[in-house]
Amino acid sequence: EPAAIAHFDVPDNGNSEFFINLQTNAHLDNVYGGYCVFAEVADDASYATVDKIAAAIKDGAGNVTINSVTCA
Repeated sequence: EPAAIAHFDVPDNGNSEFFINLQTNAHLDNVYGGYCVFAEVADDASYATVDKIAAAIKDGAGNVTINSVTCA
């Protein structure tokens, strides 16, 4: 799954928020000028983290705050 910068309904307006696609969303390639993909979920440990975030949202947690990110 790719991670991309969130932005308002205008191109070139990215901020510090991002999203991770849990399914293919090809329409995001072109809507509002497209979304900048800057990362991908690349290994089993990362997929496990994404699955936990998705489960929390599905179970009604609403937004999930990520307090720390470590880049290798």
